[in-house]
Amino acid sequence: MADNENHQLNSFRQWIHEQQPILNSLDTDEFLLRFLHVTNFQLDNAKEWLIRFWKYRTENPQWFTNRDLLKNSLMQEIAEIAYYFQLPKETKDKQLIVIMRMGHYDTTKYSLDDVTKYAFAITDILNRQEAGRTYGFIIILDLSEVKLQHISQFTPDRVHRYIDCWEKIYPVNLIQIHFYNYPRIFDPILYLFRMFLSRKLNEKIFLHSKTSDGTINKSLHQYIDSSLLPNEYGGQLGLIDDINKTFIQWIREQNDYMIQFDQYGIDLKHASKLLKTIQKEHD
Repeated sequence: MADNENHQLNSFRQWIHEQQPILNSLDTDEFLLRFLHVTNFQLDNAKEWLIRFWKYRTENPQWFTNRDLLKNSLMQEIAEIAYYFQLPKETKDKQLIVIMRMGHYDTTKYSLDDVTKYAFAITDILNRQEAGRTYGFIIILDLSEVKLQHISQFTPDRVHRYIDCWEKIYPVNLIQIHFYNYPRIFDPILYLFRMFLSRKLNEKIFLHSKTSDGTINKSLHQYIDSSLLPNEYGGQLGLIDDINKTFIQWIREQNDYMIQFDQYGIDLKHASKLLKTIQKEHD
């Protein structure tokens, strides 16, 4: 790490300590570097991002509490169905690949809040990886099994909150976003996504529409080599269920790291004022 970057890291940590008890944050190098990397080591921007991160989590306890992968039976069940998982191989540019099968859950058994809780828990774990922080993520949003029951849960408010989370709150470097097996029934949701997304993130979206001749996999392979993908996507990596078994073992090993986030947060009565103070100093 360059001297200037190390100085920014130390200054960031000192600032966090000075904000207690309003802001109570994890302050490890690995955690703070996420925010510095995503803001190109602009300290004031990193501070804003961190405040928004904890404010969002404190405001949405339905997604960020009771997430223990070893004790919460609902989380264990969602893990077993391979709703959201990382593939074992990186791209040639060292980017990590994750898959979310957006319709791969029973809406009579699990709510959108249930699978969202699981997805954020896994994202907390995935973000711990240096490769993700440095080189970024490619995400495949698989719509193969999406039905009206799934789509009806995506209200404009929910879509807006999700977009804010991925673009302004979670320090995630998204390189590409692939909508796989894209159905026309999803058009209204995609319209909402694009409406709320920045131009920069909109340009990272790629659609692979449903086809009858199997060319959908060829479309995806233009961006992601088939050797990096599961068999179900025309790849050579093996079956999703086998990949997910290894993934589940790995995330369970990271469980203690993930659940420690429950002890941190921000005083919502003072969060907005703190954010405005940083923005004023930045201006």
